[in-house]
Amino acid sequence: MPAYRFCRTDDIQLLVAALNACYVVHFPDQMPLSVADFKREMRELDVWASSCMVASEDGEPIAVVTGAKREHETLIHRIGVHPDFQRRGHAQHLLESLSHKLSVLGPPKVVAEVPDDQSAVRDLFEAVGHKEEGRLTDFVLAEPLAAPSEASQVAPIGLDDLLSAGVLDVTVSRSWERAPETLQNRKDQLEGLAITSEKRVEAYAVYRDLPEYSRREIVSFGGTDQLHENDPHGLLEELVRVACQAGTLQVTIPRVSEEEIAGADLESMGFRRGRTYFCYADLPGSRMH
Repeated sequence: MPAYRFCRTDDIQLLVAALNACYVVHFPDQMPLSVADFKREMRELDVWASSCMVASEDGEPIAVVTGAKREHETLIHRIGVHPDFQRRGHAQHLLESLSHKLSVLGPPKVVAEVPDDQSAVRDLFEAVGHKEEGRLTDFVLAEPLAAPSEASQVAPIGLDDLLSAGVLDVTVSRSWERAPETLQNRKDQLEGLAITSEKRVEAYAVYRDLPEYSRREIVSFGGTDQLHENDPHGLLEELVRVACQAGTLQVTIPRVSEEEIAGADLESMGFRRGRTYFCYADLPGSRMH
């Protein structure tokens, strides 16, 4: 008989073993996770051991779910079942158990971002009552952009300065990776650029370099209201052009919502669409009344 249990902070090695056996195994191109990888995700994405579950049989992991928790919601970060134990209801049982716990202890909302090529995972979330709330899209720079003129107005800026200036609109729907909390947690990895006037930050972009993956990720951008009215002065496009001067690194903008910027605007700047993610959400306990 399988045994299911929630995890503790001293279960990190168990969780890593379960993720490698039940999740990573389905992605041949992905390197196995290490304890250091998992601890980094705990720091950067707020993965909580108490929001993770492992199913085991005869002492070996057969299914796992990991959750990242913030004030108002929990993200289902990963869920997987060992290839020899699929289609036996283990994943559904893990999700339902976690949702029941959260209906009592909170936070009140459970969310997930499921890639468009994982139809079975989408079916799973829909089967347990999650509803699609929106979609996210990866964008990749199609070809290198010409360098800006020497008279460019763009200057470096720190994340703390951007946050204190209030230009990062917290009401805009963003992926977990692009959320203000994630940016704060990754602050030491980020570089910021801005165009400022005497009164305010007019436009900004924040990025991080991941040379081990040969890419640069633009993780946040935006500016004043005028930028959302066809950007008459081209400030945001100028900023993006500077941020795209990445040498041999491929420039990407991961998991962008249409609330953050219209996909057509990014395409006009030279980006092409990549993978799409379906955003699911559920309020634990809402179907119990």
